[in-house]
Amino acid sequence: MKRILTAVLLIAMTISLTACFGADENDTIDKRTLITSPAPGQLLEENSILRRPDAAANVEDYAAVTETAPADTEKPVDTNTPAADETAPPPQIDIPQTKETRLSFVAVGDNIIHSAIMEDAKNHAGDGEEYSFQYIYDHVRDEISAADVAFVNQETLLGGKNLGYYGYPNFNGPQEAGDALVDAGFDIVCIATNHMCDMNEAGLAGTLDYWEKQPVTLIGGYRNAEDYERIRVLEKNGVKIALLAYTYDPYTTNGMKLPSSSELITPIYNEDVIRRQVAAAKEVGDIVIVNMHWGQDSSFTVNAEQKKYAQILADCGVDVVIGEHPHVLQPMQWMDGKDGHKMLLTYSIGNFLSTMYNDYFMVGGMLSFDIVKNQDGTHVENPLLIPTVTYYDVNRANLSIYFLDEFTSELASSHGTNAHGATSIEKLRGYVTNAIPKEFLPASYQS
Repeated sequence: MKRILTAVLLIAMTISLTACFGADENDTIDKRTLITSPAPGQLLEENSILRRPDAAANVEDYAAVTETAPADTEKPVDTNTPAADETAPPPQIDIPQTKETRLSFVAVGDNIIHSAIMEDAKNHAGDGEEYSFQYIYDHVRDEISAADVAFVNQETLLGGKNLGYYGYPNFNGPQEAGDALVDAGFDIVCIATNHMCDMNEAGLAGTLDYWEKQPVTLIGGYRNAEDYERIRVLEKNGVKIALLAYTYDPYTTNGMKLPSSSELITPIYNEDVIRRQVAAAKEVGDIVIVNMHWGQDSSFTVNAEQKKYAQILADCGVDVVIGEHPHVLQPMQWMDGKDGHKMLLTYSIGNFLSTMYNDYFMVGGMLSFDIVKNQDGTHVENPLLIPTVTYYDVNRANLSIYFLDEFTSELASSHGTNAHGATSIEKLRGYVTNAIPKEFLPASYQS
C-alpha cells in the first residue's frame, strides 16, 4: 500500500510539472530529478517556478528530490542527445549600443598682416629670428589648441621673401606669420579672399607652396581646374568634414587678377559652381562646411547678395557657413533650407588680427560648435560666438588678441584706436550685442 501511495504521489507531481513547463505528449520528462514547491516561509524570486535552480538568487531556496522509478517503467536514455550543461550561464542578450562621436570645432575670421604687425613681429624676434608672431596669440592659444578642429581665414598672402613684404593695399607678409598660426594649433587654413591675387600669379603660387608644406588642410587656393574639383576632407575620429571656400571676384575691389595663361584657380562663387561642389562634398563628407568671403567691406548690414547665396547654400544642404570680409561682426542665425534642413549661418565673424584704425574693426568672434555623429547622421550642436578683440598701443605696437570678457578697462583706455574715437568696454560689447543674438553668446552677455 505504501508503494502504491508513493507511485500515485509521484505521478501527480509529474503531471503538475508538465503543465507548468508546457510539455506535450511527445516531450520526454526525466522523472529522476524533480523540483518541488518551496517550503513555507522561503523567499523566492518572482516567477521562480520558471527558473532553473542555478539561476536563482539563492539556490538553497530550491529543494530537489531524487526517486528511483521501478526498473520496468524507466525510459531508455537517448545517447545521441547531448546532456544539458547544468553549469552553463544563462544566454547573454546583446543590447544595441548607441555610438556617438563628438568633435569640438572653432573658427576665427580675417588674420590680416598689416605693415605695423610685421614691424612689431620684427621687434619681438629672438636670436636667430627675423620675425616672431607667436606672442600675438598667447591669450587665445589654449582655446585654439584644445579644440578638436580649428579654422582660420588667412586674409593676406604669404608668398615668399623674394617678392618683398608689403601691407595695404597689396599684401605680402613673412611666412613666419603662418608658422605662428600652425604653432597656435590651427588645423584648417583658408586663403579664398579678395587679396589672393595681390602679388599676381607668383604671390598665390608662393603662398600655395608654403601652406602645402604645413601640417594643415588648405582650402581656397587651387593649382588647376582638376585640383579645384577635388573636395578637401578633414577626417577626425571617424568624422569626415568636407570643406569648400569661395570669394567674390578680387578684381572688383583690388583690380588684381591672374593672367589668362595661369592654371591657378581663384574660387569665385556662382550658383552653378556652388550647387555642383556642394553635391560632391555631400558624397564624401559627413558634414559640409563652407567659407564665404562676401559682403560689403566695413558694413554691419547684410546685403542682398549675401542673403541670396546663403539661401542657396542652405537649400543645397550645407551644414555651416563661416562668413568673412566685412571686417566687422554681422548677424548669425539658423537658416531653414529645403526638406526641413537647418544651416548654421554666420554672415561675418569679423577680424581676428589687424591694425585697422577704428575700434569696431578690433572686435571679432571665435565661432564654436560641436559636430555630433551618431546612428541618425551628423549634425551641429551648441553654437556659440565668443567675442575677441585685438589690442595695439598708441604706436600700433605690442599686439595681442584677447577674449573680450578678459579685456580690461585699462587696455581699452590705452588702445591705439582712441586716436580715432574713445574706446571703452561698453562700446566694444555693443558691437557684439548689436549684431549677434543672445542665444549665440556666452553667459556673460545674457543679462
